[in-house]
Amino acid sequence: MKMDMRFAHGNFWRRASHLAIVILLSFWLQAQTSPDQDLTSLSVEELARSKVFSASRHLEDSREAPSAVSIITSEDIARYGWRTLSEALRSLRGFYTSYDRNYSYLGVRGFLRAGDYNSRILLLVNGHRLNDNVYDSAQIGTEFPIDMDLVDRIEIVRGPSSSLFGSNAVFGVINVITRRPKDSAIETSADTSSYMGRTGRVGASFQKNRLSGIVSGSMYRSNGASTLFFPEFNAPETNRGVAKNIDGDRYDHAFGDLQYGNLRVQGAFSTRNKLLPTASFDTIFNQPGTRTTDSRGYLDVSYHRTLKANTDLDVRAYYDAYRYHGTYVYPNIAGSQPILNLDDGIADWSGVETTLSRKIGRHRITAGADYEYNFRVDQKNYDLGGLPVVSDHRAPWRAATFAEGELKLPAKLTLHAGGRMDWFSAYGVSLSPRIALVYEPSSKTTVKYIFGRAFRAPNAYESYYVDNVVIVAPAAQLKPEGISSHELVLEHSFKPWLRVTTEGFYNNLTNLIDQQPDPASGLTHFVNSGRDHGRGVEAEVEAKKASGFAARASYTLAHAEDVIAMQRLQNSPLHTTKLNMTIPVSHNAFGGVEFLYSSAQTSYLQTRVPPWFLTNVTLSTKPLWGGWEFSGSCYNALDRRWYSPAGPGFRQASIQQDGRAFRFKASYRLPFGRKQKNLLADNTIRTGGNAQGPPLTAGRGREPRP
Repeated sequence: MKMDMRFAHGNFWRRASHLAIVILLSFWLQAQTSPDQDLTSLSVEELARSKVFSASRHLEDSREAPSAVSIITSEDIARYGWRTLSEALRSLRGFYTSYDRNYSYLGVRGFLRAGDYNSRILLLVNGHRLNDNVYDSAQIGTEFPIDMDLVDRIEIVRGPSSSLFGSNAVFGVINVITRRPKDSAIETSADTSSYMGRTGRVGASFQKNRLSGIVSGSMYRSNGASTLFFPEFNAPETNRGVAKNIDGDRYDHAFGDLQYGNLRVQGAFSTRNKLLPTASFDTIFNQPGTRTTDSRGYLDVSYHRTLKANTDLDVRAYYDAYRYHGTYVYPNIAGSQPILNLDDGIADWSGVETTLSRKIGRHRITAGADYEYNFRVDQKNYDLGGLPVVSDHRAPWRAATFAEGELKLPAKLTLHAGGRMDWFSAYGVSLSPRIALVYEPSSKTTVKYIFGRAFRAPNAYESYYVDNVVIVAPAAQLKPEGISSHELVLEHSFKPWLRVTTEGFYNNLTNLIDQQPDPASGLTHFVNSGRDHGRGVEAEVEAKKASGFAARASYTLAHAEDVIAMQRLQNSPLHTTKLNMTIPVSHNAFGGVEFLYSSAQTSYLQTRVPPWFLTNVTLSTKPLWGGWEFSGSCYNALDRRWYSPAGPGFRQASIQQDGRAFRFKASYRLPFGRKQKNLLADNTIRTGGNAQGPPLTAGRGREPRP
C-alpha cells in the first residue's frame, strides 16, 4: 500500500515535533520539581523483595510475576565464562541455540524456525527494544551490541508478552540490564583465546551526588578456524571441501549511560563484520570476499517521576538506526572475474513511550501508550556496476495502547488481567490479551496459570523484498503471526537456598509466515501457511548458598509439530538437559562447570542432526591485589564433535561447530576520587534497573516505594 508523500511528510513533521516536546517536557519536569526519593533509601530487606521488572513493567518478586521468570547475574557470567548472550541463554531450561558461522539463533521450547533471525523473541537493553526494523532480528551472538562485561543481570520472561510489549514477544522477552556505577573508577580488561581471538575493553564510571555515568568501548578480533571441512563441497574444483582462513569475526562497541536524578540518557553503537566460510546462497566456495556487516545504534532518553505516593510515571523517547550490508561473491559465467552482489538493509526510526503505574490499596493498575515512526526502511540488492535488482523504500508507523490490572483476591489469589492494541500503518490492528492467576498457599509455594496471546507483524523483508529472480511478491498481503499459550507453573522452596520449579506448556501458533514455491512463476514467495503446536514439560532444581556454592539443573521435554504436515518441527530437539555448578576452590577463587545436552534434531533438508553433549569449565577469581581479576575457560573440554542445523540458502544440512577452545582473561579496576555511600551498589532500578536481592532467600511483603 503506497502512501501519498505529502501526507507522509506532514505526518513526519507533526510527529517529530511531538517527540521534541516530550523530551523538552522531561527536562522541564526535572528542573521544576523537587527530587523524588530514589531506591538508595531502601533497606536491604526491601531490596531483596524487588527482583523483576520485565514481567509486568514494575518491580515485583519473581514468584509473584505473571510469568515463569529466570535471572542471569553478572556473577553467573563471570563464573561460567560466557562470552556472548547466546552462551548465557543456552544454559537456561527450555532454551537452545544454533550457529551457522554467521549469526547465532535461539530456540525456545522446541521452536527454532529455519531461516528466521530470532524474530519471535523480543530483545531489550534496559527496556529499550533492540530488534531491528528490517528483519526483526534479535542479535545474540558476537553481533549483540553490548559488551558482556557491562551486564548486571538478564531477565528472561517466558511465554507470550505482547500484552505489554507488542510485536515479537511471542515466546518471551529478554531484558539485558546494564550495571550502574557504585563509585568513580577506570576499568580495563583484555583476553586472548583460541583461533587468534583477542578482546580489549576500556571504560570509566563516576558518581557524584545525583550525577552518575558509565562509558565503555571495546573491540574483538578473531581469525576463526584456520581450516573448515564441508563434505558437501568435497570436489577438486572446490578445494576438496576445505575452506581456509575465511572464518574471521570482528566487532567494535561503544556504550554510554548518564543519569542525573530521575533523568537518564543512554546510547550504544556497534558494528560487526563476519567472513562467511559456508558458501551460502550459492556463492563461490573458499572465497574470502563473501561477508556480512551489521551496525546498530540508538539514543534513549527516559524520565521517571513519582507523581503521588502510589503513582509512578515513566516517559521514554528514542532514536534508532540499523545498517546491514552483505557482499556475496558469485561465479561469472560470461567472464573470469566473479560477480560482486551487494545486499543492503537500512532503517532509521524514532518513538515515544509513556507508562503510568498506580497502586490502589493492595491492587495495582499499569497503563501506557507508545508511538513509533520510521524515517526510512530501505532494502537494496544489486550487482556491482549494474542496475538495482531490489530497490524498496518504506516509511511505516505504528501506535499502541496497553493496560494491565493486578487484583489481590481472597484465598491468597492474585489475578493479572490486561491487554494491548497495536495499530500498524501497513497491517492494521492486533489485539493481545493476557490473564494470569497466581495462588500462594504459603510463603514457600506458588502456583501460576497463565494464558496469553501474542503476535509478530510481518517484517519488511518478508513483505517487500522482491527480486523476481528468486523471490516474487506475496500473492496477498501478509497477516501478523499469532500464538495462543497456556502455561501451568509450580514453584516450591524446600529451604531458603533450595528451590524447585516445574512447568507444563501448550502453544498454538497460527498464520506462520513461510517461504514457499509460487505456482504461477516457479519462484518463491512468503505466505501465511504455517500452523504449529508445541507442548511439553520443564523441571528445574536450583540451589545457592552463602558459601559461594551454586547449582542449577534442568530438563525440558518439548514436542513441537507441524499440524499441516503432521510431523515434528525442524530444528527441534525433543530433550534438552543442563547442569551448571560453581564451587569455591579457595577464599578468592571459584570453579564453574557446565554440562549441556541436546537430543537429535531434523534439519530443513529432513536429515538427522546428531545429539550433542558439551562440557565447559571456568576458573575465576574475586578481585585481587586491589582490583585485578583473572579467569581461564575451556570450552567443549572433552573435544566432542557436534553440529548445528543450517537454514535455507545452505547446501549443508548441518554445520560442524568448534572443538576444544580456550580463553584467558584479565581485568583491572582502579577507583579514584572519594567513594560515595550507596546502598544499592550497582543496582539502580527502572526499566533498566536492577535491585538484585538474594535469588533464593527473598522475603515476602509489601513492594517498596521508589
